[in-house]
Amino acid sequence: MNQELVSIIVPIYNVENYLRQCLDSIQNQTYKKFECIMINDGSTDSSQQIAEEYLSDSRFKLINQSNKGLSGARNTGISHIKEESTFVAFVDSDDCIYPDFLETLTEHIEDEVDIIEGMIEYYFDEIKMDNISHNFEKQILTTQNEKLRKFALNELRVSVFPKLFRKNLLTEDFFPKGWIFEDLAVVPELVSNSGKWIKLSKVIYGYRIRPNSITTKEFSEEKLDVFKIFRKYDLFFKDASERTKYLVEKIKYLHINYHDIEFVPEDNQYKSLYKQEKEKILSQIEEYEKRELISIIVPIYNVENYLRQCLDSILNQTYQNFECLLINDGSPDNSADICREYVEKDSRFKYFEKENGGLSDARNYGIRQSKGSYLTFVDSDDWLENDALQQLYDALKKENADISIGRYNCYDESRCQYLFYDSNPDDSLEVIEGKEIINREGLEEMRNGNWTVAYLKLFKRELLENLPFPLGKIAEDTYWTWKVLLKASRVVYLNSYIYWYRVGLTGTLSDIWSEKRMYDEIEAREEKLAILSSLNYDLTNHILIYKNRLQRVIAKLEEQNMQFTEIYRRMMEKLSLLP
Repeated sequence: MNQELVSIIVPIYNVENYLRQCLDSIQNQTYKKFECIMINDGSTDSSQQIAEEYLSDSRFKLINQSNKGLSGARNTGISHIKEESTFVAFVDSDDCIYPDFLETLTEHIEDEVDIIEGMIEYYFDEIKMDNISHNFEKQILTTQNEKLRKFALNELRVSVFPKLFRKNLLTEDFFPKGWIFEDLAVVPELVSNSGKWIKLSKVIYGYRIRPNSITTKEFSEEKLDVFKIFRKYDLFFKDASERTKYLVEKIKYLHINYHDIEFVPEDNQYKSLYKQEKEKILSQIEEYEKRELISIIVPIYNVENYLRQCLDSILNQTYQNFECLLINDGSPDNSADICREYVEKDSRFKYFEKENGGLSDARNYGIRQSKGSYLTFVDSDDWLENDALQQLYDALKKENADISIGRYNCYDESRCQYLFYDSNPDDSLEVIEGKEIINREGLEEMRNGNWTVAYLKLFKRELLENLPFPLGKIAEDTYWTWKVLLKASRVVYLNSYIYWYRVGLTGTLSDIWSEKRMYDEIEAREEKLAILSSLNYDLTNHILIYKNRLQRVIAKLEEQNMQFTEIYRRMMEKLSLLP
């Protein structure tokens, strides 16, 4: 790849003691294709003369202007970037960049990347300070919330160094005029307008802490600009999701707490203002965190081709207060690496590995690890509509139900075709109570099976206590789901499609009719009939389903020319006893 022209913008104001070191560090870059735009922002010392010394290098140019502050100087620099330049870096004139600064960052330029960031070392004047080490591999962030989360954890720096920015991110008057903490002020634009953001672990920038810098000198009212910045954040993200607003509040708290501790003396008249702002932000954070947590349990086994679609659908839920438990049930494919990608980008995703024990064992493991007041299950080759959790939760809370149930559509993988059922969803709700729940379950299984499967539902946690999925069974949902419904006193049924079920996958359990599967399918329904009979339930619909399953098993046996086997004899015997 041809080297890209990089523009380096250096605002200069009264830094005669440090400027040569800064400009030398730029001139000595191992990456040579750059321009250095020096903005002398009305210096009253010898900074202009020092800057002029570097004009013998054609890559350096100097612009003199009356004092406009750091924002104004940077904006001037942006307006003088050469047309052919593709990326921009900012260097403060009392700092220095390491010789491989540009080389390190430009190595990661790709068509899609907008921002590349390295690491900083701190100096108090010339004395190197203890620096926090970050042990991580290269991180690639793509979504707004991924970036905001890293800012909230202080793992992305609000400073515009040490970074490369794609030029088109830096609009006219990008930095707010007359504000200090201008780097903090432009975070919303950077996280929202950028695509791929790469974070590197390599130290490439030396940041000098000076006793009389704007951030270290005694408190002045200009430092109240942080409150203006926070109001800007509120306005910028006013229409964002709850998760985004939550992360924004976490960022605000990180910085208001730092400002309060570092900048504001205890006897300062504005101390109470900072404390009030902290309390306000903390209250908003707590309001979000006290919302009821939903645990999403995703058992995973050899689904690398479908897993990202599943996890993306969870990541994009409008209901934001969830944890997603990824249970890798001994997958030998690339599923583990995909899971780790999502754990890295979003703290709500939690990854667990276990030896292969089957779907029931994986779900049981997830239940034990979960912390939510409500639980739902998603198969790892399926996916959710973006508002699935919101619909299930809102319906359950509105009707004070124990379980909410939605509807599903299918995607046929073998034919690459979407299959839609019941063409008239109207978002209505139906409440079913008491014994009618099990009666309705039998009716619905005859219709479409919505009630029989473990997914499509949101469960109150207490319903699942002492009710694990049966180990070693293939028809685990058939053994389990009706028992949970039996424990429920109130169920709400949504006439709304929230789930996409993938069919037509070769080699899946649902595609393979083994003898064990046939026995499990029938045994599950015989257990159900026996228990419901003892409880005096109407068995009409349940017997019809049982009969239908027997006929289905017999048909499969005949397809496989197994008419003279013991299993065929037994199934025919059971069928003959039914009306």
